[in-house]
Amino acid sequence: MEPVREWKSRATLVDLLDRVFDKGVVINADIIISVAGVPLIGVNLRAALAGMETMLKYGMLQDMDAKTRMWEAQHRKNKEIPLLEGEEIALKMFGSYYYSDGIYRAWKSGYFYLTNFRLLLYQQDIAEIVFQIPLKKIIAIKIRREKSFTGKDKDIIYLALKGKGVARLNVLQTQEFIKKLRDLQEKIGAALDGEEMETCPQCGEGAPVKELLEQGCKGCGWVSPRLKKTVVVSS
Repeated sequence: MEPVREWKSRATLVDLLDRVFDKGVVINADIIISVAGVPLIGVNLRAALAGMETMLKYGMLQDMDAKTRMWEAQHRKNKEIPLLEGEEIALKMFGSYYYSDGIYRAWKSGYFYLTNFRLLLYQQDIAEIVFQIPLKKIIAIKIRREKSFTGKDKDIIYLALKGKGVARLNVLQTQEFIKKLRDLQEKIGAALDGEEMETCPQCGEGAPVKELLEQGCKGCGWVSPRLKKTVVVSS
């Protein structure tokens, strides 16, 4: 890499970046740091700064480039979602799922995948399926406008799950997501019904209104006054 020196009285940042990526810059400097006239620290700089194509052209960083490309190819391969036999992706959309396990509760983000078999949330960085449910297990849906922790309003999707309570989701494009979900449900003969959803007054978890009134909350054990009254009268 031969040094080239040109004088530009009005060089811009774009000019500098273009020079770095295209031809490269060689830094050659000797620095001595002194205190009260006494030399304390010596710095000897020998560095080349250029775009990767220029570096490789002059035989620099070749081993590191090969290792980086190999690692990235393998990492990208691990990010691919594991599909079942005959499974096809109908929609991919970024969103989050409200995860609740005991006292631990948090929104987990990733990419939602709607396939001809199931709905799942996949976190690519750790190559893990955070949430999944067969489409046939989704029996009802409700969209509610709620405030996030930042104070902004957002649409929360409540999905009533057969035998597994309710799942809370948030996606970038709610209407598109719901439409695709309904289309897939119709194709497998398991269309969503319009069951009304409500949150438990004690723990805030979502559940179908009928379930809350007749069975109580499966999460915290809350029982509606109507159910308590019925139990007392029966006893």
